[in-house]
Amino acid sequence: VLANQRFEYSNFTGFSVGVRSDYSSAFGSGATAQTFPRGDFFFTLSNLKFYQDLKLSNVLSEVKFRAGYGEAGIQPGAFQRFTVLGAANLGGTSVFTFPTTNPNPNLSVELSKETEFGTDFTLTLGKGNWFKSAIISATIWERETQNAIYRVDAAPSTGVGGKLDNAFGLKSNGIQASLNLNVFSGKDLTWDFITNFSQQSSEISYVKGPPVILLSSAGSVGITLQQGYKIGQFFGFKMMKSLDELNPLTGLPMIPEASRNLYEVVNSKVGGNWVVNKATRQAVALPGQSSLGDPNPKFNMSFINNLQYKNIVTFNMQWDWVAGAHLYNQTKQWMYRDGIHSDYDLPITINGETQAFTSFYRSMYAGGAANGTKNYFYEDASFWRLRNLSVGVDLAKLTKIKFTNRLQLVLSGRNLLTFTPYSGMDPEVNYSTNSAFDRGLDHNTIPNTKSYTIGLNVGF
Repeated sequence: VLANQRFEYSNFTGFSVGVRSDYSSAFGSGATAQTFPRGDFFFTLSNLKFYQDLKLSNVLSEVKFRAGYGEAGIQPGAFQRFTVLGAANLGGTSVFTFPTTNPNPNLSVELSKETEFGTDFTLTLGKGNWFKSAIISATIWERETQNAIYRVDAAPSTGVGGKLDNAFGLKSNGIQASLNLNVFSGKDLTWDFITNFSQQSSEISYVKGPPVILLSSAGSVGITLQQGYKIGQFFGFKMMKSLDELNPLTGLPMIPEASRNLYEVVNSKVGGNWVVNKATRQAVALPGQSSLGDPNPKFNMSFINNLQYKNIVTFNMQWDWVAGAHLYNQTKQWMYRDGIHSDYDLPITINGETQAFTSFYRSMYAGGAANGTKNYFYEDASFWRLRNLSVGVDLAKLTKIKFTNRLQLVLSGRNLLTFTPYSGMDPEVNYSTNSAFDRGLDHNTIPNTKSYTIGLNVGF
């Protein structure tokens, strides 16, 4: 059942409401009717007469406020609630098998709720050629997912590897904003500038039962779905950075004060300062595993310039800025394992002796647990990138060619420049593209390519 109704009054306000009710005939006691409401509202202050009489309206020519709310759900599949037997051969006999993931007849609908508030402004800045107008839009939103359906581990005594359950909930919130600025508008030249800003954060709001332990799609980097933690956080071993760090399991100093003369803090060209045993020249790992941090960026921004001269020459340039992102460089970790990474050639001073100590770099791979996740390989992947640069020239405006009114030659390049502290090939990669949780992992991932394009647009 679906119903929607919209109401508007004059040209300054309006709202709509709607409801959708679904029923699934899938097997199981969880198959019940679900109802999802929605609604939106807008109010355009600048269309009111009293506002139009204000001097402010000459500068702030449009002011609009908006809001929206909606719910949606995902019904469990029929065979996520009902056991399906498989067929196999056992010797010369056909047998039935149970699935390794046990279905759950009591699965509830996975429910998502979203609320957003936004505003739009149009500024009339001047009457000359420079900065004539600007359009500003901003939206804040909040989303919540309840009863997320996921496979969780089952007790070994059940005889199955896992079971489906409404295992956890998610909460997300964010901000999106944009500025469209007319920088210059003359007889022959126009210049528009656009900037976009986005910021979002997602975390696990609750977990039914113990934390859900996952492996990344690369197979060895640990991810935990735990209440209060950001989605995508890696868990692993921390290599010591100072001599007075505490043992996270006991709360006591990791290195007793009487033994600290056997260790020192060395400065590495990779990752900064690390605690090293003077005798073995190996780094020291803290026991246990803990969160290494949130790999998601603090915010994303893009800056776009569009210029046009006499409808003959066009110029476009876009820079992207991603701040606060992190990547786990598993590519480097496995090259450390095999001793083939170029870092092995970097000298480091330990106990007054400067050499490229293999034992130091090898310990970064083996510390805590061989092939275990380490903070040493967890890197800042913030970047500035020249995403796009293009220049176009309409030759038909410069020459007289019969039967053509457009002959535009366009030269463009993509991913031409990147500035980043990340030591891998590309700070904008992710090994898994099919998981909502498996983020921020570089595991021999194919980098974005630098490309150049020549195009010709012809009009008759």
